[in-house]
Amino acid sequence: MIALGCLTALLTGRVDAMMSAVLDGVRQAVELVIGLVGMFCLWVGIERLAEEAGLVDALARLAKPVLGALFPHLGPARKPLGAVTASVLSNVLGLSSSTPLGLKAMSLMKDEVGEGDRGVDSMSTLVIINAGGFCLFPSTIIALRAALGSRVPALIAGPVAVAGLAATLGGLLAYRVLGDIFRER
Repeated sequence: MIALGCLTALLTGRVDAMMSAVLDGVRQAVELVIGLVGMFCLWVGIERLAEEAGLVDALARLAKPVLGALFPHLGPARKPLGAVTASVLSNVLGLSSSTPLGLKAMSLMKDEVGEGDRGVDSMSTLVIINAGGFCLFPSTIIALRAALGSRVPALIAGPVAVAGLAATLGGLLAYRVLGDIFRER
């Protein structure tokens, strides 16, 4: 498409308009990225403070009934469950650090339960939860909409939460049903 656009601009003599549009797009992209970096740094800093203050461990204890049922193979292991809690909450709150926290949780799960069926089940569950995208406050999307001039940037929060919840529950259900079928074989 890019080559076709460049060829069309060349054949129609509108190379100057094409180059102007390209440079304008690049400028807007850089401005947007700079604006989002500030928000990303803020949330990463808040998450680090929460972890050092023990808030992550406290939230892990509060979330243990729900996350303990989703991750039964972790058992009483506090460290992996705390990392899983941080990753899931980062995703639910729409923070930008869900992936690094998820990788940390994966590493701790691997150390705790190994790479066998129990480890794969726990790791797969975490991937499904994070990929499903259940998010109560999609801060990155709201910031992006605000940066692009939306009058009501948070309007999408409700539909995003419903769609993410449906995708997460559907993914977990499909994994459980299909996992049981394939394990029997």
